[in-house]
Formats: sequence, C-alpha cells, structure tokens
Amino acid sequence: MASGSNPLTGSNQTARVSSPTCKKRRKREVEMTQAPAAIFKIATESPQPPRGKDSRARKAAAAQPMQANRAAGRVVGTETRAATRGDGEVIELDHGITVYPPRQAGGRWRAVWYENDERQQCESVSEEKLSAKLGKVREPLALDAANTRRPCADLIAFYLAPNQLPVEHRWSRKHAYSQQRLRSIYAAPVLAELTCQDIKTSHTQKIVNAAPTAGEGAQVARMLSAMVNVGIEGGYLANSRLAKASGR
Repeated sequence: MASGSNPLTGSNQTARVSSPTCKKRRKREVEMTQAPAAIFKIATESPQPPRGKDSRARKAAAAQPMQANRAAGRVVGTETRAATRGDGEVIELDHGITVYPPRQAGGRWRAVWYENDERQQCESVSEEKLSAKLGKVREPLALDAANTRRPCADLIAFYLAPNQLPVEHRWSRKHAYSQQRLRSIYAAPVLAELTCQDIKTSHTQKIVNAAPTAGEGAQVARMLSAMVNVGIEGGYLANSRLAKASGR
C-alpha cells in the first residue's frame, strides 16, 4: 500500500498496489473453483442392427416358419388345368387324384380318383380338411394297396379263405380251425368296427394282450403277423409295423 499528496488538488490519496505474489494466489483460487469441463464421447458404432447381408438373412430365416405355416394343409398338385365342364380350374395330383376347388364362395372342395377301376371321391368344406383326407388316400395308392378302405371283416375273410395260398401251402383242418378260433375270440371284437386303413399298432397289441396266457398270446401274435403279411400282399394293408405286436 502507498500514500502521497496530489499537487494539483492538494489532497492526500492512498493507492493499493498488488504484489506479484498476490496475483498468483488469486489465479490459483480461481482455477480451483472452476468445474471441470464435461467430456462427451461420440459413438463410432451404430446401436441399430446392420442392414446388410446378415440382416437380410435373419429376416429370411424368420419368414421361413411363416411360409411353412401358410403351405401346411394346402392341396399342392403337379399340374393345374382348365375344367373340362364348366368354368374354373382343377388340380392334378399324383396317383391319378383330381381335385376340384369350389366354384363359388362357400362351396365344397372335392377330389376324385380310381381304385380297382372303380371311381372314388371325397369332399370337404375347406382345402385344409380335404388335404387331411387325401393323406390317407395317397399312401395306399402309392403302395398299390387299393383295398385299404374296405372293412376289416373283408381282410379277415381274405386271410381265412382257403384259396389264398398255393395248394402245397394250404392249411390243414387243425390249423384252419385254430385260426378261426383265434380270429373270433381275439381279433374280431377289436377290428369289427374299423376299416383296414384305420388299424394301428395299438389295436394289434390290444388283440395280443387279451390272451389269458403267454402261450395263447404267442399264438395270437403269430396269427396277426401272418394276417398282416397276407393283407399287405392283397392290398388291404400298407403298414408292416402292424405285425410287430408281441405276447407277454
């Protein structure tokens, strides 16, 4: 601090002089009280999924189940042609099956084919239900098993017919009687209300399980195995697994 007089005004004045040390102290205090500058990091990678090949591949993979669901239950044929009578088109399937879509809203889907030179047909209210019905038709047609829609009584009669075997392999009277007895006691009660195409392994196993003893069950299993083999040869059955029923 310094003091003195002003020669012009004749008044005394006091002047405050700051030393260099004081200036440095105030500068340090200002620097210490200032908040640090905020640092912002610019993202170099986009958080969004890429739009290149990987993205397109994921979209295609996600669309496959949807496309499969749309195709399920559809009547897919080898050829589509114009109907010979009236307007519209028909769908030609394998094994000679022809499908006629409805010609008006609310109409029924219809399918026609031939078995043993006899015209067969089925119909349904929707394409999906008709496709399910044709699933049972196409397998026996592919295996040339044209009698699968016949009742099981026809299968049993064909199996027991004496002329279904060559002369040198025909049954003796004792064996024929045994087969008749096993058929009437065990097979007929289970198969009476079924068609040949509806027989499942659960049915044949039920027949074997009805036998009271292991020995009787083994005889029933052999009878069923022989009947299944004859049924496949005669076009009544298409599933060889039906012969796998076993006794106790």
